[in-house]
Amino acid sequence: MEVVFTHSAEGGDADSHVISFRGIDSSSYYIVDKNVGSGTNSLLKCNNPIVQQLIIDSLRHWVVEFHVDGFCFINSSSMARGQNGDHLSRPPLVEAIAFDPVLSRTKIVADCWSPLDMSYMEIQFPHWKAWAEMNMRFCSDVRNFLRGEGLLSDLATRLCGSGDLFSSRGPAFSFNFVAKNFGLPLVDLVKFSTAELASELSWNCGDEGPTNNNTVHETRLKQIRNFLFVLFVSLGVPVLNMGDECGYSTGGSPLYDDRKPINWDSLGTGFSKQITKFIAYLGSLRIRRGDIFQSMHFLKVENIVLFGNNQSEPKWDDPTCKFLALALKSEKNFDMLNSNCGDLFICFNSSNNLETVVLPEPTEGNVWLRLVDTSLAFPGFFSNSYDPNVQKAEGSSSYELKPQSGVLF
Repeated sequence: MEVVFTHSAEGGDADSHVISFRGIDSSSYYIVDKNVGSGTNSLLKCNNPIVQQLIIDSLRHWVVEFHVDGFCFINSSSMARGQNGDHLSRPPLVEAIAFDPVLSRTKIVADCWSPLDMSYMEIQFPHWKAWAEMNMRFCSDVRNFLRGEGLLSDLATRLCGSGDLFSSRGPAFSFNFVAKNFGLPLVDLVKFSTAELASELSWNCGDEGPTNNNTVHETRLKQIRNFLFVLFVSLGVPVLNMGDECGYSTGGSPLYDDRKPINWDSLGTGFSKQITKFIAYLGSLRIRRGDIFQSMHFLKVENIVLFGNNQSEPKWDDPTCKFLALALKSEKNFDMLNSNCGDLFICFNSSNNLETVVLPEPTEGNVWLRLVDTSLAFPGFFSNSYDPNVQKAEGSSSYELKPQSGVLF
C-alpha cells in the first residue's frame, strides 16, 4: 500500500489550521518556516518522537488489523529530514521501521518522488538491509536507451541489478519500473515527446499523438514490448503500472491531476490481450528461471558475459553504439528445483540498423531456443520453450536482430 506520512493535507485557510495539527502544536508537528513562523508547506517533522510514534502506530494498525503486507513510502527522502529540515544519516523513524518487531516483517519500500513539487530527490537512503527502493535510475536509463540516446554502460548496469546503488543489499532491493502512477504512462511514452516533456525521456516514434500511420503504430507496439522485456529480464523486482496493460493514457500529460479512472473495458481490446499475455509469459519465465531472476544476491562475475554483436568487447566508449548482448550462465543451486535449466542469451538493438548477432557456442548436448523477439508480430514475438514449433537455432551461429528490438535465447 502506498502511504504518504511526510506532509498533511490541510488547506491554506485559517479554518483548516484549527482542525489540523497546526491548531494543536505547529512547531512540534511541522518543519517550521523560520520566515513565517508556521509550517506553511505542511511538511511534518517525521523524526520528532511524537510524530514518529503516530506514524508507527498507524502502520502497525494497517498490518495487524487489515493484514497489509507491505508499504511504499512516497516522498521518503523527507522521512530522513531532521527537525530543522536537514538530512540525517540515521533518521530515527526510518531506523525504527527497519527494526520494529511488526513492521520489519513486512515489505518496506522507499520512493523518493515528492507529490508536493512533482520532483524526485535522490539521496543515499539509509536501509539497514531492510529498506528496498524504487529505482528511478532504472527508469531513466532504460527510457534513454530505448529511444536511442543512452549509453551501453548504463543499460548494462541496470540489467545486472544496479550494483552502483544496491551493492550493499543485493538486486532484490531494487524495485525496477519504466512507468509509474506519476509522469507519462507506458503507452504515452511512445506517443508524445514535445519539448515540454523533455524530462520524461519519451519518444513519439515518428508522429506526435494519435496516428493512422501503420509504420509508426507498429514501432510503438514494438517499443512497448521492449520496455516490458527489459523490465522482466533485469535483475531486481519488476514493478508494473496499473492500467498500462490495457493502454491507459493521460493524453500526454505527466500531471497527476490529469489522471482519470481506468476504463477496465479496455482489457477486451486486441492491444490488451497481447500485452497481458506477454506480461504473463515474462512473469512465468522469471519463475522458471528463479535461479537467475529471483536470487537475493548478485550473479557471480564469471556468470555474466557482455558482448558486442560479433562477441567482441562492447563498445563502451562509443556513444553511437546501440547494441548490447549478455550471456547469463546458469549455476546449479540445490535449494532451487528450477536451477541449471540452461544458459540465457539476451540482445538489445536500439539503433535504426539491422544487426547480425553471433550466438555463443552452446554447451554440449544443448541448442539455442528463441523465446522472445520483440520485432515479431503477435503472437510470434514470444514462444513457450515446450512448444514444438519454437525456432531452434541448432547448427546456426548467427541471428538477424531488427532495429529497435530485443531477443532472448
